[in-house]
Amino acid sequence: MSTITFHRTTSIEAEEPPDSLGSVPSIHRAASHTGGVGIVGAGHVGAAVANALVLLGATPRVVLYDRRARRAEGEAWDIADGTPLLGSAEIIATDDWQDLSDVEVAVVTVGAPFEPGQSRLDEHNGALIRAVMRHLDRVAPDAVVVIVSNPVDVLTRIAQDSSARPWHKILGAGTVLDTARLQRGLGGLLGVDARDIHVHVVGEHGDSSFPAWSSASVGPVPLASFPLPPTHNLAAIQSQCAERTRRRGPDDILARKGHTDAGVAVAVTRIVESVLRDQRRVYTVSTRALPEYRVGEEAVLSLPATIGKRGVVRQLPLALNQAEQHMLEQSAGVLEAAYQSETAQSTQPAKPVSHPRSTDKQISLTNGA
Repeated sequence: MSTITFHRTTSIEAEEPPDSLGSVPSIHRAASHTGGVGIVGAGHVGAAVANALVLLGATPRVVLYDRRARRAEGEAWDIADGTPLLGSAEIIATDDWQDLSDVEVAVVTVGAPFEPGQSRLDEHNGALIRAVMRHLDRVAPDAVVVIVSNPVDVLTRIAQDSSARPWHKILGAGTVLDTARLQRGLGGLLGVDARDIHVHVVGEHGDSSFPAWSSASVGPVPLASFPLPPTHNLAAIQSQCAERTRRRGPDDILARKGHTDAGVAVAVTRIVESVLRDQRRVYTVSTRALPEYRVGEEAVLSLPATIGKRGVVRQLPLALNQAEQHMLEQSAGVLEAAYQSETAQSTQPAKPVSHPRSTDKQISLTNGA
Protein backbone atom coordinates (compact mmCIF):
# COMPACT_ATOMS: atom_id res chain seq x y z
CA MET A 1 0.00 0.00 0.00
CA SER A 2 1.33 3.47 -0.87
CA THR A 3 0.50 6.73 0.83
CA ILE A 4 0.81 10.11 -0.84
CA THR A 5 0.70 13.26 1.24
CA PHE A 6 0.77 16.80 -0.11
CA HIS A 7 1.50 19.74 2.14
CA ARG A 8 1.70 23.37 1.12
CA THR A 9 2.42 26.32 3.30
CA THR A 10 0.24 28.46 1.05
CA SER A 11 -2.34 27.42 -1.53
CA ILE A 12 -1.26 28.68 -4.94
CA GLU A 13 -4.60 28.17 -6.63
CA ALA A 14 -8.16 27.81 -5.46
CA GLU A 15 -8.65 24.56 -3.59
CA GLU A 16 -9.67 21.73 -5.92
CA PRO A 17 -11.67 18.59 -5.05
CA PRO A 18 -10.00 15.18 -5.05
CA ASP A 19 -9.91 13.44 -8.40
CA SER A 20 -10.81 9.78 -8.88
CA LEU A 21 -7.30 8.71 -7.88
CA GLY A 22 -7.36 10.64 -4.63
CA SER A 23 -4.84 13.26 -5.79
CA VAL A 24 -5.53 16.52 -4.01
CA PRO A 25 -3.42 19.42 -5.34
CA SER A 26 -4.08 21.75 -2.43
CA ILE A 27 -3.56 21.87 1.33
CA HIS A 28 -3.39 18.57 3.20
CA ARG A 29 -2.25 17.68 6.66
CA ALA A 30 1.33 16.43 6.92
CA ALA A 31 1.81 12.71 7.51
CA SER A 32 2.21 11.43 11.04
CA HIS A 33 4.98 8.95 10.21
CA THR A 34 8.54 9.82 11.12
CA GLY A 35 12.02 9.17 9.81
CA GLY A 36 12.94 8.47 6.24
CA VAL A 37 14.76 10.67 3.75
CA GLY A 38 14.20 14.32 2.87
CA ILE A 39 15.20 15.70 -0.51
CA VAL A 40 15.72 19.43 -0.96
CA GLY A 41 14.98 20.32 -4.58
CA ALA A 42 12.59 18.56 -6.97
CA GLY A 43 14.54 19.20 -10.15
CA HIS A 44 15.91 16.46 -12.40
CA VAL A 45 18.36 15.10 -9.82
CA GLY A 46 16.11 15.50 -6.77
CA ALA A 47 13.24 13.72 -8.49
CA ALA A 48 15.56 10.97 -9.76
CA VAL A 49 16.93 10.43 -6.24
CA ALA A 50 13.38 10.19 -4.87
CA ASN A 51 12.50 7.64 -7.55
CA ALA A 52 15.65 5.58 -6.95
CA LEU A 53 15.05 5.51 -3.19
CA VAL A 54 11.59 4.07 -3.81
CA LEU A 55 12.56 1.68 -6.62
CA LEU A 56 15.51 0.25 -4.68
CA GLY A 57 13.54 0.00 -1.43
CA ALA A 58 16.02 2.15 0.47
CA THR A 59 13.40 3.82 2.67
CA PRO A 60 9.63 3.58 3.21
CA ARG A 61 9.29 7.37 3.45
CA VAL A 62 10.46 10.17 1.16
CA VAL A 63 9.80 13.87 1.76
CA LEU A 64 10.32 15.85 -1.46
CA TYR A 65 10.71 19.58 -0.76
CA ASP A 66 10.62 22.31 -3.36
CA ARG A 67 9.54 25.91 -3.00
CA ARG A 68 7.49 25.33 -6.15
CA ALA A 69 4.85 23.11 -4.60
CA ARG A 70 3.34 22.06 -7.93
CA ARG A 71 6.71 20.75 -9.14
CA ALA A 72 7.14 18.68 -5.98
CA GLU A 73 3.59 17.36 -6.28
CA GLY A 74 3.99 16.41 -9.92
CA GLU A 75 7.17 14.46 -9.28
CA ALA A 76 5.70 12.79 -6.18
CA TRP A 77 2.53 11.74 -8.03
CA ASP A 78 4.55 10.30 -10.90
CA ILE A 79 6.68 8.20 -8.54
CA ALA A 80 3.73 7.19 -6.37
CA ASP A 81 1.75 5.83 -9.33
CA GLY A 82 4.14 2.89 -9.59
CA THR A 83 4.38 2.05 -5.91
CA PRO A 84 1.50 -0.49 -5.88
CA LEU A 85 3.71 -2.63 -8.14
CA LEU A 86 6.64 -2.35 -5.72
CA GLY A 87 5.36 -2.38 -2.15
CA SER A 88 4.67 0.09 0.61
CA ALA A 89 5.96 3.64 0.37
CA GLU A 90 4.99 7.06 1.64
CA ILE A 91 5.86 10.04 -0.55
CA ILE A 92 5.33 13.55 0.79
CA ALA A 93 5.41 16.58 -1.51
CA THR A 94 5.86 19.85 0.34
CA ASP A 95 7.00 23.44 0.24
CA ASP A 96 7.22 23.58 4.04
CA TRP A 97 10.64 23.10 5.64
CA GLN A 98 8.95 21.85 8.79
CA ASP A 99 7.96 18.63 7.02
CA LEU A 100 11.67 17.71 6.99
CA SER A 101 11.83 17.91 10.78
CA ASP A 102 12.05 14.18 11.48
CA VAL A 103 14.08 12.87 8.52
CA GLU A 104 17.16 10.79 9.23
CA VAL A 105 18.95 11.85 6.04
CA ALA A 106 18.60 15.09 4.08
CA VAL A 107 19.77 15.05 0.45
CA VAL A 108 20.52 18.50 -0.99
CA THR A 109 20.18 18.82 -4.77
CA VAL A 110 19.41 22.52 -5.28
CA GLY A 111 21.57 24.61 -7.56
CA ALA A 112 21.91 26.49 -10.82
CA PRO A 113 21.57 24.37 -13.97
CA PHE A 114 24.80 22.92 -15.36
CA GLU A 115 25.32 23.97 -18.97
CA PRO A 116 27.27 22.10 -21.70
CA GLY A 117 30.87 23.27 -21.84
CA GLN A 118 30.88 24.39 -18.21
CA SER A 119 33.21 23.11 -15.54
CA ARG A 120 31.51 22.07 -12.32
CA LEU A 121 33.66 24.73 -10.66
CA ASP A 122 31.87 27.36 -12.78
CA GLU A 123 28.73 26.85 -10.71
CA HIS A 124 28.27 29.22 -7.78
CA ASN A 125 25.82 27.81 -5.29
CA GLY A 126 27.55 28.68 -2.01
CA ALA A 127 25.03 31.27 -0.81
CA LEU A 128 22.16 28.93 -1.59
CA ILE A 129 23.78 26.07 0.34
CA ARG A 130 24.37 28.33 3.34
CA ALA A 131 20.68 29.24 3.33
CA VAL A 132 19.62 25.60 3.01
CA MET A 133 21.85 24.60 5.93
CA ARG A 134 20.30 27.30 8.12
CA HIS A 135 16.89 25.77 7.46
CA LEU A 136 18.12 22.21 8.04
CA ASP A 137 19.85 23.17 11.28
CA ARG A 138 16.55 24.58 12.46
CA VAL A 139 14.22 21.73 11.46
CA ALA A 140 16.47 18.63 11.25
CA PRO A 141 19.60 19.26 13.35
CA ASP A 142 20.32 15.56 13.88
CA ALA A 143 19.98 14.42 10.25
CA VAL A 144 22.95 13.30 8.17
CA VAL A 145 23.22 15.69 5.22
CA VAL A 146 24.32 14.46 1.78
CA ILE A 147 25.29 17.26 -0.62
CA VAL A 148 24.77 16.51 -4.31
CA SER A 149 24.85 20.07 -5.69
CA ASN A 150 27.95 21.08 -7.62
CA PRO A 151 30.78 21.81 -7.14
CA VAL A 152 30.12 19.09 -4.59
CA ASP A 153 33.46 19.06 -2.76
CA VAL A 154 33.45 22.84 -2.35
CA LEU A 155 29.81 22.99 -1.30
CA THR A 156 30.27 20.17 1.21
CA ARG A 157 32.99 22.22 2.89
CA ILE A 158 30.76 25.32 2.86
CA ALA A 159 27.91 23.27 4.33
CA GLN A 160 30.23 22.06 7.10
CA ASP A 161 31.32 25.63 7.77
CA SER A 162 27.70 26.82 7.89
CA SER A 163 26.17 24.14 10.08
CA ALA A 164 26.09 23.60 13.81
CA ARG A 165 26.10 19.82 13.37
CA PRO A 166 29.38 17.85 13.50
CA TRP A 167 31.31 17.84 10.22
CA HIS A 168 31.10 14.05 9.94
CA LYS A 169 27.33 14.37 9.56
CA ILE A 170 27.77 16.37 6.33
CA LEU A 171 29.24 14.59 3.34
CA GLY A 172 29.06 14.93 -0.41
CA ALA A 173 28.24 12.47 -3.17
CA GLY A 174 31.86 12.90 -4.22
CA THR A 175 33.27 10.52 -6.82
CA VAL A 176 31.01 7.56 -6.01
CA LEU A 177 29.50 7.73 -9.51
CA ASP A 178 32.92 8.39 -11.12
CA THR A 179 34.23 5.27 -9.41
CA ALA A 180 31.26 3.23 -10.63
CA ARG A 181 31.84 4.48 -14.17
CA LEU A 182 35.49 3.49 -13.96
CA GLN A 183 34.65 0.05 -12.59
CA ARG A 184 32.15 -0.54 -15.38
CA GLY A 185 34.56 0.55 -18.10
CA LEU A 186 37.52 -1.43 -16.79
CA GLY A 187 35.39 -4.50 -16.15
CA GLY A 188 34.17 -4.39 -19.73
CA LEU A 189 37.69 -4.22 -21.13
CA LEU A 190 38.93 -7.05 -18.91
CA GLY A 191 35.84 -9.25 -19.26
CA VAL A 192 35.20 -9.16 -15.50
CA ASP A 193 32.09 -8.27 -13.50
CA ALA A 194 32.35 -4.61 -12.50
CA ARG A 195 31.67 -5.55 -8.88
CA ASP A 196 35.03 -7.33 -8.78
CA ILE A 197 36.93 -4.26 -9.98
CA HIS A 198 38.45 -2.54 -6.96
CA VAL A 199 39.74 0.90 -7.87
CA HIS A 200 38.77 4.37 -6.69
CA VAL A 201 38.54 7.76 -8.35
CA VAL A 202 39.72 10.38 -5.85
CA GLY A 203 40.29 14.13 -5.56
CA GLU A 204 37.87 16.64 -7.03
CA HIS A 205 34.58 15.47 -8.49
CA GLY A 206 35.64 17.16 -11.69
CA ASP A 207 38.52 17.76 -14.05
CA SER A 208 41.36 17.16 -11.57
CA SER A 209 40.09 13.78 -10.35
CA PHE A 210 42.16 10.66 -11.03
CA PRO A 211 42.04 6.89 -10.49
CA ALA A 212 44.34 5.55 -7.79
CA TRP A 213 45.78 2.87 -10.06
CA SER A 214 48.57 1.84 -7.71
CA SER A 215 46.08 0.20 -5.33
CA ALA A 216 43.77 -1.22 -8.03
CA SER A 217 42.92 -4.91 -8.07
CA VAL A 218 40.65 -7.35 -9.86
CA GLY A 219 39.22 -9.50 -7.13
CA PRO A 220 42.26 -10.36 -4.99
CA VAL A 221 44.70 -9.94 -7.91
CA PRO A 222 46.59 -6.65 -8.28
CA LEU A 223 45.68 -5.00 -11.57
CA ALA A 224 49.38 -4.92 -12.54
CA SER A 225 49.43 -8.74 -12.34
CA PHE A 226 46.08 -9.43 -13.98
CA PRO A 227 46.23 -11.14 -17.42
CA LEU A 228 45.24 -8.58 -20.03
CA PRO A 229 43.38 -9.17 -23.31
CA PRO A 230 45.60 -9.63 -26.38
CA THR A 231 46.64 -6.38 -28.11
CA HIS A 232 46.11 -4.41 -24.87
CA ASN A 233 48.73 -3.04 -22.53
CA LEU A 234 48.18 -1.76 -19.03
CA ALA A 235 49.16 1.85 -19.68
CA ALA A 236 46.76 2.12 -22.64
CA ILE A 237 43.91 0.56 -20.65
CA GLN A 238 44.48 2.92 -17.73
CA SER A 239 44.64 5.97 -19.99
CA GLN A 240 41.53 4.96 -21.92
CA CYS A 241 39.48 4.22 -18.80
CA ALA A 242 40.54 7.39 -16.99
CA GLU A 243 39.71 9.61 -19.95
CA ARG A 244 36.36 7.90 -20.56
CA THR A 245 35.45 8.30 -16.90
CA ARG A 246 36.29 12.03 -16.91
CA ARG A 247 34.25 12.85 -19.99
CA ARG A 248 31.33 10.46 -19.41
CA GLY A 249 29.02 12.87 -17.59
CA PRO A 250 29.80 16.40 -18.83
CA ASP A 251 30.75 15.48 -22.41
CA ASP A 252 29.01 12.25 -23.40
CA ILE A 253 25.72 12.27 -21.48
CA LEU A 254 25.10 15.98 -20.99
CA ALA A 255 25.74 16.72 -24.68
CA ARG A 256 23.12 14.17 -25.72
CA LYS A 257 20.52 14.33 -22.93
CA GLY A 258 20.91 17.85 -21.60
CA HIS A 259 21.36 16.71 -18.00
CA THR A 260 22.43 13.70 -15.96
CA ASP A 261 20.31 12.22 -13.22
CA ALA A 262 19.84 8.44 -13.28
CA GLY A 263 23.38 7.38 -12.44
CA VAL A 264 23.93 9.91 -9.67
CA ALA A 265 20.53 8.99 -8.19
CA VAL A 266 21.64 5.39 -7.73
CA ALA A 267 24.97 6.50 -6.26
CA VAL A 268 23.22 8.76 -3.76
CA THR A 269 20.74 6.02 -2.88
CA ARG A 270 23.57 3.64 -2.00
CA ILE A 271 25.14 6.28 0.26
CA VAL A 272 21.77 6.91 1.93
CA GLU A 273 21.21 3.17 2.44
CA SER A 274 24.57 2.86 4.16
CA VAL A 275 23.56 5.63 6.57
CA LEU A 276 20.03 4.40 7.28
CA ARG A 277 21.08 0.77 7.79
CA ASP A 278 24.48 1.50 9.33
CA GLN A 279 26.03 -0.72 6.67
CA ARG A 280 29.55 0.69 7.05
CA ARG A 281 30.09 0.55 3.28
CA VAL A 282 33.20 2.20 1.85
CA TYR A 283 32.51 5.02 -0.62
CA THR A 284 34.61 7.86 -2.08
CA VAL A 285 32.53 10.68 -0.63
CA SER A 286 33.38 14.36 -0.24
CA THR A 287 34.81 14.58 3.27
CA ARG A 288 37.70 15.98 5.26
CA ALA A 289 41.13 14.58 4.53
CA LEU A 290 43.25 12.64 6.97
CA PRO A 291 46.67 14.11 7.91
CA GLU A 292 48.28 11.25 5.96
CA TYR A 293 47.13 12.84 2.69
CA ARG A 294 49.18 15.98 3.41
CA VAL A 295 46.64 18.36 1.86
CA GLY A 296 45.43 20.04 5.07
CA GLU A 297 42.89 18.64 7.50
CA GLU A 298 40.29 21.25 6.58
CA ALA A 299 40.45 20.28 2.91
CA VAL A 300 37.35 18.52 1.64
CA LEU A 301 37.69 16.26 -1.38
CA SER A 302 36.55 12.85 -2.54
CA LEU A 303 38.31 10.13 -0.58
CA PRO A 304 37.35 6.67 0.70
CA ALA A 305 35.43 6.60 3.97
CA THR A 306 33.24 4.21 5.90
CA ILE A 307 29.63 5.42 5.85
CA GLY A 308 27.14 4.58 8.60
CA LYS A 309 24.53 5.95 10.96
CA ARG A 310 26.74 8.85 12.04
CA GLY A 311 27.63 9.80 8.48
CA VAL A 312 31.38 9.47 8.00
CA VAL A 313 32.21 6.80 10.57
CA ARG A 314 35.86 6.49 9.61
CA GLN A 315 38.20 8.27 7.21
CA LEU A 316 40.37 5.75 5.40
CA PRO A 317 44.03 6.20 4.34
CA LEU A 318 44.41 5.17 0.70
CA ALA A 319 47.97 4.27 -0.24
CA LEU A 320 49.17 6.50 -3.09
CA ASN A 321 52.38 6.39 -5.07
CA GLN A 322 54.44 9.53 -5.61
CA ALA A 323 52.71 10.53 -8.85
CA GLU A 324 49.27 10.03 -7.33
CA GLN A 325 50.21 12.02 -4.24
CA HIS A 326 51.25 14.88 -6.49
CA MET A 327 47.93 14.71 -8.37
CA LEU A 328 46.01 14.70 -5.08
CA GLU A 329 47.87 17.80 -3.93
CA GLN A 330 47.13 19.50 -7.25
CA SER A 331 43.45 18.59 -6.97
CA ALA A 332 43.33 19.89 -3.40
CA GLY A 333 44.89 23.15 -4.61
CA VAL A 334 42.23 23.53 -7.29
CA LEU A 335 39.49 22.95 -4.72
CA GLU A 336 41.06 25.34 -2.19
CA ALA A 337 41.10 28.13 -4.77
CA ALA A 338 37.49 27.38 -5.71
CA TYR A 339 36.49 27.31 -2.04
CA GLN A 340 38.08 30.69 -1.36
CA SER A 341 36.38 32.18 -4.42
CA GLU A 342 33.00 30.67 -3.59
CA THR A 343 33.26 31.73 0.05
CA ALA A 344 33.93 35.32 -1.00
CA GLN A 345 30.90 35.27 -3.33
CA SER A 346 28.59 33.51 -0.90
CA THR A 347 29.02 36.16 1.77
CA GLN A 348 26.37 38.06 -0.18
CA PRO A 349 22.80 37.45 1.11
CA ALA A 350 21.27 34.28 -0.34
CA LYS A 351 18.10 34.35 -2.36
CA PRO A 352 15.10 33.08 -0.41
CA VAL A 353 14.59 29.34 -0.70
CA SER A 354 11.21 28.80 0.92
CA HIS A 355 8.75 31.02 -0.91
CA PRO A 356 6.20 28.76 -2.64
CA ARG A 357 5.52 31.14 -5.54
CA SER A 358 9.13 31.63 -6.60
CA THR A 359 10.22 30.45 -10.04
CA ASP A 360 13.93 31.06 -9.59
CA LYS A 361 15.69 28.30 -11.50
CA GLN A 362 18.32 27.95 -8.77
CA ILE A 363 16.09 25.67 -6.75
CA SER A 364 16.32 22.79 -9.23
CA LEU A 365 19.58 21.07 -9.96
CA THR A 366 19.37 19.68 -13.48
CA ASN A 367 22.47 17.55 -13.28
CA GLY A 368 24.68 16.31 -10.50
CA ALA A 369 27.30 14.23 -12.20
